Amino acid sequence: MVVLWAIASFLRPGYNQLAQKGSELGTGPNSIVMNLNFGITGILIVIFAFGLVGHIQNGNWSKIGIILLLVCGVGEAITGALPCDPGCPAAAGSFSQNAHLGIAVVFFVSIAITPLILGIGLERDKFWKPYRTYSIVSGLTAIALFVAFSISVLSSFQYVGLLERLFLAVPFLWIELMAVRSLRLSFQ
Repeated sequence: MVVLWAIASFLRPGYNQLAQKGSELGTGPNSIVMNLNFGITGILIVIFAFGLVGHIQNGNWSKIGIILLLVCGVGEAITGALPCDPGCPAAAGSFSQNAHLGIAVVFFVSIAITPLILGIGLERDKFWKPYRTYSIVSGLTAIALFVAFSISVLSSFQYVGLLERLFLAVPFLWIELMAVRSLRLSFQ
């Protein structure tokens, strides 16, 4: 996600990392890079979710967390096919804009709370228990940053792009570390 997002931003003259949202790269010149990024990232999140199915002890919290990961992945993949209008306004626009906004809200909410939900479910699993506190803290941090990002979008805050990146860095890092741990479990 980070690499293709960076490439897409460098290919867009005048794009401001601090002030503009990532979805703005999904329209206009070289938009294919960001839209493929959404699709690839979404597919990888879905694969990660299915990979966790056999690696985390079943419990209600774990099941809910995995379902939320699936929602994240599918939502992320679909946003690449439904880019926002130029500038990605928070107001209603074209069908694609409205769908993009709706899916983005579901994606952002689910990716923010997934680490917390799964973290709560890790209590009963000896292999994952060391990741429980990290997951809960990641979830709480992501939720706080999501609230800050949401307020920045609604208030047209100057650094909305920075807040979006800070917010998404937390759950994406959590996904990466959990995936590495899950991969280790596969080889044991």
